[in-house]
Amino acid sequence: MFVGCGARVLAWAEFWAFMRGMYCRIWKSLGLVRGVAAGLAVGTVLAGCSSSIQDPVPRLAEENAAWQASVAARRPEGLVDGQMSLVRRDGVGAVGLAGRSVGKAKVDAKRSALRRGGGYRKIGKPYQINGKHYIPRHDPDYQETGIASWYGRDFHAKMTANGEIYDMNALSAAHRTMPLPSYAYVTNLENGRKVMVRVNDRGPFKKGRIIDVSKRVAKELGFTHQGTTRVHVAYAGPAPLDGSDHREQAFLKKKTKVATR
Repeated sequence: MFVGCGARVLAWAEFWAFMRGMYCRIWKSLGLVRGVAAGLAVGTVLAGCSSSIQDPVPRLAEENAAWQASVAARRPEGLVDGQMSLVRRDGVGAVGLAGRSVGKAKVDAKRSALRRGGGYRKIGKPYQINGKHYIPRHDPDYQETGIASWYGRDFHAKMTANGEIYDMNALSAAHRTMPLPSYAYVTNLENGRKVMVRVNDRGPFKKGRIIDVSKRVAKELGFTHQGTTRVHVAYAGPAPLDGSDHREQAFLKKKTKVATR
């Protein structure tokens, strides 16, 4: 009898030892699974961090591309690089550039309170307007003779092709291919008057016209009332981004003194 009981006790002891071993192996397996899961989670977090901490250049490029896409989404169809909207200038079919208004401005003062500069340097991609192709480029030897027109109140306080604000009282101009911003000499061949201008916009696109100047420049050149005149335009180098007009004003004062002698 005691022998039978001892055998049963030994069998139960072996059974419980076996179960305890299985229990330990199961927990070890679960621990390994938890370790693998934790490792995967940490790897995912690290991967996310590494993707967010990246070279700023491509990130800025992506942000710039997103900004360009948002601008393009608001443009009417048919616009090209450097244009915000296509409109009619001077009532005779000249296609020019205009942007969004940046607020009301006093337009009668010789020097208005509009922000100066604040744009960026650009040459731009080749583009096409009314079937004609234009290729913006830097040409230090550029000179051309043709017709100049001017644009004023309808475009005052609106954005130019390089992100500046158009001021009809400033010594500025629009050109189809010059780098932005640039300096250029504009000479009225009808009366010999000459002005240095800041080129910060694109246009004009009327056949035969080579430059579109501000109302102030048209006044200095003496063709405000007639609307257009024959001019000679010469590239004079890059202009500063801060919008300073000291060089243009100094040139104008110098020419005025010479003319009054």
